[in-house]
Amino acid sequence: MNRRYFLNAIAGSLALAGCARKPDADETGAPPAVDKSAEAEIGYAIELEDSGTAVRVKEDRRFHSGDRFRFLFRPGFDAHVYLVNRGPGQASYQVLFPSDRIAVRNPIASGKSVTVPDPDTGWLRMDASHGEENLILIAATAPLEEFSGIGADVGRDEFESKLAAVERRYRPNSSRRFEDGDWVKLFAARGRQDLAIVVRLPLLHG
Repeated sequence: MNRRYFLNAIAGSLALAGCARKPDADETGAPPAVDKSAEAEIGYAIELEDSGTAVRVKEDRRFHSGDRFRFLFRPGFDAHVYLVNRGPGQASYQVLFPSDRIAVRNPIASGKSVTVPDPDTGWLRMDASHGEENLILIAATAPLEEFSGIGADVGRDEFESKLAAVERRYRPNSSRRFEDGDWVKLFAARGRQDLAIVVRLPLLHG
């Protein structure tokens, strides 16, 4: 397994982008009420290998070279999910999901947990390059044409242009976040329109 596949992911604190904008105010100046029945949900968790045992850890953990870990996500709707990472100093993003190395395919059924990499494949591993891992999780209610046929590696400028287009087109009107045990859960709503929840995890390796 080469460095570009197993290195890429994890170290730092959460920065939620694209679904943190406040709702637009109505003519009275008051924000519109949030219809929680229309919210979409995505949860995620991180597992660290510790003496052969998988232990859940927070995303603000400082990771070290040699750490073995994996990423879990669980949508609360039939979701099209994309997980990518760009390591410190790298010029491109690596697509961790969807992947030929993982049998599960989009869309992910509501309530189904997916592990990246697949438990049968093993673990991701931090190499010797210290810095910030730019992990990005995207969960959408519809297929994203911007990522249709995306390869295993995408140049930084190309990927960030595609991501900006997704955020402009599918930005939620409201969002909220809370921790539920070992899981972080994000909720977002956009009325009856399709939406995409974008989570940036600048995880620290050092």
